[in-house]
Amino acid sequence: MIGNITDEQARHMLELLTKKSILVKNFSDKLEKYRISGDRETYNKKFNELLEKEEIKVYGKKIE
Repeated sequence: MIGNITDEQARHMLELLTKKSILVKNFSDKLEKYRISGDRETYNKKFNELLEKEEIKVYGKKIE
């Protein structure tokens, strides 16, 4: 599958990954207690909630 993507698609995926990486840095401290405790279910739930809120705060919409 990876071999079948165009250069434009690859650049788009990289751009999204970069944007999301920057957003995660803004709230990763709020997830630290779940990461350390090993509570993966709560960590994933909180991560998705915080990422969506951060996307809306920074970009005005959810990135897709």
